[in-house]
Amino acid sequence: MLRHYDKIGLLKPSYIKDNGYRYYRDEAIHKISVIKQLRRFEFSLEEIDKIMCKNDSAYTKKMLQLKVDHLQQSATEYNYLIIEMEKQMRAIKGNDKILNTTSSFDILIGHRGDFLALCQRKRTNEEEIDDMIDELFVIISNSKDMVPTGTHMTIFHQSYNTYDPEDTDVEVCIPVNTEFNEGVYYTRIIEGGLYISTIYIGSYDMIGNAYLALIKWAKQNNYSIIGPTVERYYKDIRASNSQDEYITEICIPVKHH
Repeated sequence: MLRHYDKIGLLKPSYIKDNGYRYYRDEAIHKISVIKQLRRFEFSLEEIDKIMCKNDSAYTKKMLQLKVDHLQQSATEYNYLIIEMEKQMRAIKGNDKILNTTSSFDILIGHRGDFLALCQRKRTNEEEIDDMIDELFVIISNSKDMVPTGTHMTIFHQSYNTYDPEDTDVEVCIPVNTEFNEGVYYTRIIEGGLYISTIYIGSYDMIGNAYLALIKWAKQNNYSIIGPTVERYYKDIRASNSQDEYITEICIPVKHH
């Protein structure tokens, strides 16, 4: 751990002997304790470095409040996921395989608020979506003040019926705390409204079943789709090597007739 901190410039030893042993002064011990505490608070090493370099109580308080807000939102989202997964487990009977049919999905409806997001939009193939999201995370990590405030997502700016995985209009977004505009990367307000949503668990190969369940529910309950579909990634390639463990929330804006 100390070697890694030294490598990234977060905490350097006072001196290193010929045998490779690293030596630290008393003040470094305090710094290590601060780093460990901030790591427990879910701060990244990049965020910790900014806090310690600024060494400013007002900035530290601001960053702590942003992290509190982020963790509170995450807690709400994960509680929602737990409820959804428990419902889906109760729906499985006998040798049924989860999410094999549209009947496995619980559809929720509710209003969502506006939020600021760092975005990038292009017409491309679906295989590039992860790379586009990674580019946004690089922008955030290189920023002095920008931090993510929510789950990363993709907005598909064309209907499900005309979706082509090799040529589609996509916009990747990460909720953030401050504005930014540079080249193809920009922030904008993602408008809220009335959405129907469901949770899909597993690889993206069968995600179409979740879309069909949402579309079917909208028709049966006299709702029309009025905007682009949103996929929010609670667990994806960044959190698991197994596609069977991926957790995706699919949200569709609707209006009641």
